[in-house]
Amino acid sequence: MSILTGPPGGAPSRDNLAIPEIIDQQSDARIREVLSAGSWRWLTRTIRAAWEKDLSRQRVRVDLSALSEFETAAMADFLGWATHKIGTVTISLPRLDALLRASGLSAGLAACLTATGGPLRDEAARRRADKAACEAASDQLWAEASVHPALACHPPLKAWLADERRTGRLPASPSARSQVLSDVLAVLAALPDPGTGLARLASRILGHAHALDDGPVPAAVLRALAWLHDQPGVPEGSARRRLLWANAGVALDTVSSTVLVLGLTLPGNAPVAATLAANAAAGLPARITLGQVRHYLDAERIPVDNAPARVFVCENPTVAEAAADLLGVRCAPLVCVEGRPSVAANLLLHELQSIGSGLQYHGDFDWAGLAIAAPIIAAGAVPWRFGATDYRDGLALNSRHKRLPAPLGQVPTPWDDALGHTMLDHLIAVEEETVLDHLLADLASG
Repeated sequence: MSILTGPPGGAPSRDNLAIPEIIDQQSDARIREVLSAGSWRWLTRTIRAAWEKDLSRQRVRVDLSALSEFETAAMADFLGWATHKIGTVTISLPRLDALLRASGLSAGLAACLTATGGPLRDEAARRRADKAACEAASDQLWAEASVHPALACHPPLKAWLADERRTGRLPASPSARSQVLSDVLAVLAALPDPGTGLARLASRILGHAHALDDGPVPAAVLRALAWLHDQPGVPEGSARRRLLWANAGVALDTVSSTVLVLGLTLPGNAPVAATLAANAAAGLPARITLGQVRHYLDAERIPVDNAPARVFVCENPTVAEAAADLLGVRCAPLVCVEGRPSVAANLLLHELQSIGSGLQYHGDFDWAGLAIAAPIIAAGAVPWRFGATDYRDGLALNSRHKRLPAPLGQVPTPWDDALGHTMLDHLIAVEEETVLDHLLADLASG
């Protein structure tokens, strides 16, 4: 047994094994001198590295195959192994501490390792501290997000925000998650933005025209828009994504979003004004794109004194087609939204209302028709033959008796409370085609 080898027995476990005792400079120098020898690398490198993974450990495991034969023999000699061991062994740190104290070094394990390699690092404690700091920063991030103006504009987004935090769909990196959430909320705060294009919105809010094309920011925005329309979940399919953007007034491009009009003219010399004038003079329907509408509005705002006094709005292109065939140039200004209004249609209607044109809206008497009508009427349009009395009149003309499924709850029709109740009583749809003659009579006299 060498002069540094202690007795084979152990000592009771110390409560603060990782805290080194104070030793004088002479002892410190002697420990460094002795333990700098290659025969002690198993202690100063291998044991130290294993222990620093978690200083609360009382035992560490050592793979002897990672040591040289010389180091293994020195380790076995100091620890008093009766036979040469192979494979992975478990070392009791309290016993090792006791052996070092009983040896000529007269210092514990922590003091010996500190003297030779500096203060011990506790990687487990560092990980716990990093995790706690991360969690605190995350709590602050979500707390700040919960009072963002976007949530004040759109209260249903509170549920979306909670879902984002719960599901962890945003990037895991704290810095990346913070930036993505900041960008998403900035976009949501700017919506709805009638008539804007995706590239224009991205450029204005995020500083890059393609920032909303793909990636975590547009994906999170679309999930938020789905929550706003009571369809929580991950949007699937390009058609649904396009619809979600359109409901917020945003078009993916300026050419695929269009609006159908008949007899509508706009003053000025912009190309779309000339297009509408030519088609109105011929009694022909015209389809104009979002780009054309925006170009007109950018070029010359509609003068209020030249605004159309009244514009009829219908849901189905059948009405526009029949009006063009039967009325031609005698048709009053008509805008057809073709189901759920496109971005181009919403922008045109918004602009017409802003300059004082009175809008009168008619649609199908079914659940989808009511859902389409609600935001248009809420924005200021007047119902056009679209009340409970008109529904009952339509029933008398209706030979098809298309049945409506029973809705899950009440059907709100705030412009005429009796309408929803009457439709629930009958559960029969009355489509625009059924009352087409009445609509054409209004368009002719309008």
